[in-house]
Amino acid sequence: MMKKYLYIVGVVLSFFLCSCNSNVLYDRSEKIDKDGWKMNDKKNFKVEVSDLDRTSLYRFAINISNTGDYKYNNIYFFVTTVYPDGKISVRDTVECELTYPDGEWKGHSLGGDADNRFWFAHNVDFKQKGVYTFRIEQATGDTLLLGVKTVGLHIEKMPENK
Repeated sequence: MMKKYLYIVGVVLSFFLCSCNSNVLYDRSEKIDKDGWKMNDKKNFKVEVSDLDRTSLYRFAINISNTGDYKYNNIYFFVTTVYPDGKISVRDTVECELTYPDGEWKGHSLGGDADNRFWFAHNVDFKQKGVYTFRIEQATGDTLLLGVKTVGLHIEKMPENK
């Protein structure tokens, strides 16, 4: 019971901290079915871009939460971008290392579960106004991937170099 309570407190705290950061454009996660993530189950994240500020560049991250039942030390994703005009960009392959060489989970760990954020794109500018769709799908090769609790997309303005 305490594990569940601490997890909920951590999630609420994360949302609070993200909401205080004015550089965050988007931060949302989707739950994965507790029976496993099917290979053809794509998670879609719709991001409204209403201001094309040509001076701002963005960076993208994948948020992932996994249980101790996850059997690999890494995970691969396919990330596809659909532009507001309907054109699809090239599908990117993203690898996320979930463990250190000794097998210990990276990120924030609690009771065998781990939460991570992996940056995969930097210095991105939006060229069109409208709704972008970012599709994330697991690319491990398993038809049913066990041990993943949530997957999400995080987009924020690049930090300014001082």
